[in-house]
Amino acid sequence: MIDYKKIQNIMQDIKNTQEIDLRIDNAKIADVYRGIFFEGSVCVHQGVIVGFSQMKAKKVIDANNAYLVPNFFDGHVHIESSMLSPEKFAELVIPFGTGTVIADPHEIANVKGLEGIRFMIESAKQSLLDVKFMLPSCVPALPFEDAGANLFAVDLAELIDNENVYGLGEMMNVPGVLMQDSSVIEKLALARDKQKMIDGHSPNLDGANLDMYVLAGVRTDHECTTVAEAMDRIQRGMYVMLREGSAAHDLVNLLPVVNEHTIKNCLLCTDDKQCADILKRGHINDSVRLAIAHGIAPIDAIKMATINVAEAYGLKDKGAIAPGKEASFMLLKDFENCMPYAVYINGELVAENGKYIAKHNDEKSILLEELTKSMQESMQTILPQELILSIPSKKARVIRVLPHSLLTKCEVMDIATDEQGNFVFEQNKGMLKLAVVERHKKTGKVGLGLLHFEYGLQNGAIATTIAHDSHNIVVAGDNDADILFALQEIEKMGGGIVMVSHGNVLAKLPLNIGGLMSSAEPQEVANALQKLYTLAKDHYKIWEKADAFMTLSFLALPVIPDLKLTPQGLFDITKFSFVDIDATK
Repeated sequence: MIDYKKIQNIMQDIKNTQEIDLRIDNAKIADVYRGIFFEGSVCVHQGVIVGFSQMKAKKVIDANNAYLVPNFFDGHVHIESSMLSPEKFAELVIPFGTGTVIADPHEIANVKGLEGIRFMIESAKQSLLDVKFMLPSCVPALPFEDAGANLFAVDLAELIDNENVYGLGEMMNVPGVLMQDSSVIEKLALARDKQKMIDGHSPNLDGANLDMYVLAGVRTDHECTTVAEAMDRIQRGMYVMLREGSAAHDLVNLLPVVNEHTIKNCLLCTDDKQCADILKRGHINDSVRLAIAHGIAPIDAIKMATINVAEAYGLKDKGAIAPGKEASFMLLKDFENCMPYAVYINGELVAENGKYIAKHNDEKSILLEELTKSMQESMQTILPQELILSIPSKKARVIRVLPHSLLTKCEVMDIATDEQGNFVFEQNKGMLKLAVVERHKKTGKVGLGLLHFEYGLQNGAIATTIAHDSHNIVVAGDNDADILFALQEIEKMGGGIVMVSHGNVLAKLPLNIGGLMSSAEPQEVANALQKLYTLAKDHYKIWEKADAFMTLSFLALPVIPDLKLTPQGLFDITKFSFVDIDATK
């Protein structure tokens, strides 16, 4: 927040010196209030926009008729999904014009609780990216989940007054809200008492249940996949996030929602986007580009990425080019690429031609020792017999992934078994075995399921400690030997992603921070990840309509329909109960 004392000092300084720090001339300036672009100059002093007149300036830049646009906001993001620490994430996204993100650190919180959240807050402070945090509301996502921590309202109260905490993160426990579960209501009350935002997560919720969800104080939703869902929420005063991530591509489908009346309630977000994907396609600028390419007026796409998010979350000093606003903006030549050639934060040039040029923070990166400990202390060794999958009736509930989506379907399929009624790979060509292994508290729990052959994995197994939201280990493979080998290898390296075939490690990506993030440079992580993707396509033959790793990681999340797998077994979201893999039970 820019305090008024600073504004007074700026005004007095300009009065005394008759000079400002920076003036940018000949720009097409985005006016998000009137919904137009106008030609003119922007004046900056002490990191704040001070007007549009031709003030005398220490430095004058000719924009040569380029667009001058406020830096973009990501309305909802899990930084952990980039696989980078907050500091490195900032260096990655700033060159694409992102200046502010609303981050929910529930990934690391599910691994290390409050310690994980504190790490994210402190790490973000070392960067130039403005990171506003929403305290995770569902750690674990559901009461029966096997997470590394369990956060109650009393725990969140320790951080709710932090200057960088803006509210309560996505409330995934919809049944808990509707049933007035005391633990859930206490968290909602904590945020409401502090007059802070409450984010939502309510796929397929409608009618009276949606009414009750909104009545409880939830104000946003990033899980809409249809126009009808989005309109239902806007009707109730909610903000709808048009998501464009690595696995979930909902933005284009939801664009018909946007009109002159609804646009103020429409925000852009990525939710989960990997570093390699960001380097290839961009960040929020890619969402803006995509919206424009599909018929949204440029100024309207900019509104959804700037002022709409700022106003939704009460960030009064951001999101627009106007006197008194933070001087954080970009210059770009066109909206076909929507790639800025210059990015300013607080009046300073920090990125140029796609490169981060700001001075790197020389302080030692804050890596809490607890977050980098090996899993060897908390994971129990899995034995071959624990992977035996019994299906006496030969009819099984099978998880089927949907194209470019986090949603799954429950398919009842005929399965060939041996004489003991156990699943055998050789007689079920293309069918994959899926396992989710508890890794936080050495409980030895192993959930087993089957993954539809459409996913396409061949010639080995893939294991990862990115397994939303509890982040146990999820592994898929076409033979038990490689599944076991993958589990052993991921334990050795302390978390990350490993790809094995016939007893050999083909590639791996160590994630030393909680098994979710790396402290390495973005390009280094992206290169390693790209190697994994190349193998996924060429060696494993994974379906081109599924993100090989993100799709796998969401198969363990029992809050997104229909059928998912936890260490305790298959969970049917539509029934909100565990179900046996044997479809007759």
